[in-house]
Amino acid sequence: MIRKGIHPSAVVEYYGPATIPESTIVEPMAVIFIGERGRLQLGEMNTIYPGATIRIDQGWMETGNEVSFGPGCHIYEPRSGLSIGNYCLIGGGVLICGVNHGHAIESIPMRRQKSEAAPIIIGNNVWIGMGAIILPGVKVGEGAIIAAGAVVTADVAPGQIVAGVPAQLLRGRSGCQ
Repeated sequence: MIRKGIHPSAVVEYYGPATIPESTIVEPMAVIFIGERGRLQLGEMNTIYPGATIRIDQGWMETGNEVSFGPGCHIYEPRSGLSIGNYCLIGGGVLICGVNHGHAIESIPMRRQKSEAAPIIIGNNVWIGMGAIILPGVKVGEGAIIAAGAVVTADVAPGQIVAGVPAQLLRGRSGCQ
C-alpha cells in the first residue's frame, strides 16, 4: 500500500482489518503488521515515527486522535486489546506489551506454555516517557504521566505522575484529580 503519509521505506502489511486514516503519518522504517486474527483502528492524525513497530498477530488495538508513537516505540501483541485515548504522547523506545509467556510448569519449556494476556487501557492526554514499559493488564488514567524508564505493572490513576521500577507514585499533577 503506497499512499501519501506512508513513507516508501515503511512496511504496512495487514491480513486482518486495519483502519489507517489518510491523516496518519507513517515515517521511514516504521513497521505495522496485522495478522489474520489481528485488528487495528487508528484515529485521525496519528504519527508513527521512524523505527516504531506495531505488531498484532492476534488481538486488537485502537487509538484516538492525535496520538504519536516515538522513534523505536514497540507495540507488541495486544492479544486482549489495547485502547489508547486522544492526544497521547508515547515516547521513543516505549514498549507496550499485551502478553507474557506462561512459566508455571517447570517441566514444560516456557515457549510451549499457554501465554497470559490482559487488556491495556490508556486514557486521554497521557504522556509516556522515553523507554517506559507498560505491561499486560494495566490501566493508565486520563492526564497521567509515566516517567522515562518506568516499568508500569499496576494501574495509574488519572493525573498521577509515576516513575521507577516498578513504577511508583511521585505526585499528582496540579489541577488534575
